[in-house]
Parts: sequence; structure tokens; C-alpha cells
Amino acid sequence: MYLKSKYRIIFLLIIFLTVLTACPKPKQYPPEPQIQFEQVQLKDSVDLLGNTNKVYRLKFGLIDGDGDIGLEESDSAGIFHPDSLYSNDLFTTLYEIINGDTIKVDSSKQRNFRIPYVEPQGQNKTLIADLYININFSYNGDGNLPYDSIYFDFYIVDRKLHKSNIQSTPVLKLDTVGFFPSLQ
Repeated sequence: MYLKSKYRIIFLLIIFLTVLTACPKPKQYPPEPQIQFEQVQLKDSVDLLGNTNKVYRLKFGLIDGDGDIGLEESDSAGIFHPDSLYSNDLFTTLYEIINGDTIKVDSSKQRNFRIPYVEPQGQNKTLIADLYININFSYNGDGNLPYDSIYFDFYIVDRKLHKSNIQSTPVLKLDTVGFFPSLQ
């Protein structure tokens, strides 16, 4: 009789330990978004008016511990007002390379974007995603851009105004097309 109850206790202990280890807690991430450049694709395109363009399709990974990424269309008052710095939440800084010299483009010509609102589902609000952004550049009337190459620095800001780390694309020669993956 004593032997049966001993085996029963051991059996229950094994079941308890199995259940305890089978349900791991989700990994915790900080509330500040973290981004990682993955690739940029460069291709030629023509817009609806027949203008020649270069299109840069930027892909980057995102992890945000509290999942407060993106803005709704109705987010247009206060700090998200259209004239506010935070009317956008993806910020790029463009650098042109002309004859080997790197020049930061005037801030009035920078391209910033609004990431659509995302609502993580379930109890764990961590958001892990890949984001894609298309950036268009129109050629001059003669079909040439005034610089040889470009690259971008970029970062995002979440709804609580936590700023992510800054990432950069590789240098993109404008006379090429194709994929430029991360070198990491």
C-alpha cells in the first residue's frame, strides 16, 4: 500500500513538472521599438503621368514590447497634428553621394511616413513584424538624378513617443537595380 502511494506521488510530481515547463512565459521586450534593416530593393518605374522614377522598397524588422506602433487616420490632433513633428512615425534622413562627397539632403526634402495603426491581439502585446516602405524619386527632365548614389538612415517613433534605434541602408548606386540585403 505504501509503495502504491509513493508511486502515485512521484507520478503526480512528474505531471506537475511537465505542465510547469510546458507553459513558458513569453519573452519580454522593452517598450522602446527596436528596428533592424533587412533589405532594400531598387527598381525603375513609371508613374501615372509617364515620369520615370526610381523606387526604393525598404524592408526592416520591428520588435515593440508594448505594441503601440502606427497611427490611425483620426490621429490628427495635439502631438499628431499634421503640422507637428509627430504627424508621421517613420523618419528617414537621405544622404546623397556626388563625386564621392556625402551630403545630407535638406530637411525640407526628407521623406517621412505614417505607419498604419496596429493593434496586437491577445494578452501579450509584443509586436514583431516586417515593415515595407516604398520611397519614390522622380528623375529630372533629362532622365538623370543629380547624384551618383544615396543611402538612408531611418528610425520610428511609437504612440508614446519612444524612439527606436537608428538603422541605415547600404549605399545604393543609382545606375543599378536589384536587392541589397543586410550585410549582417
